[in-house]
Amino acid sequence: MSIGLFHTRLNVSNHLLGAPVLTLDLLVDTVKKKVSGIASIYQSTYPPLNFRARVWGEYAEVKLVPTAESHIILTLAGSPSGPLSQIAQTFGLKGILGGDWASGYADYKYQEQGVWHYVKHAAVSQAPVIVRPEHPHHAVPLYAVAVQQAQTSGDLAQLKAVVSQGEQQLAHSGALRNALDQLNVEIARLEAR
Repeated sequence: MSIGLFHTRLNVSNHLLGAPVLTLDLLVDTVKKKVSGIASIYQSTYPPLNFRARVWGEYAEVKLVPTAESHIILTLAGSPSGPLSQIAQTFGLKGILGGDWASGYADYKYQEQGVWHYVKHAAVSQAPVIVRPEHPHHAVPLYAVAVQQAQTSGDLAQLKAVVSQGEQQLAHSGALRNALDQLNVEIARLEAR
């Protein structure tokens, strides 16, 4: 287990077709034995469910004497707006996990439209970490109006000024460098007229 802060993402499910699946995105503070994050419950069957709460809690490490295996006892509470809010809790979880935070079992409850729902003895497993690809920011829309006006009016000085401004602001971006190179080619073409 890591020391300090680490992130873990867990799925909690009883693996029945159409049953709710709880995903916990947790930040674990091993020094204070505190946990905080987001709980999301999704169910695709009728009635559909898309529950979300901010969660907080604590954990304790327990070592089993005969095998020296380490287990984690995890307790979480949650509400839509966090622990300091005056909004009543809408989520609770108690579970026992392996020492690696990757497996175990948990009981949890959540409140949906004023009714508490209970899920008992659901399996805990490591959830895939979602990596969102970075979408390159294209500079063309930022300067498109100025470039179009300069091209329409044939004002070469204005077009050069736009390119110079873009070069100064965005000199280190590869995608933007390509766009600026294309503008420089357009300037050269206009100067050749």
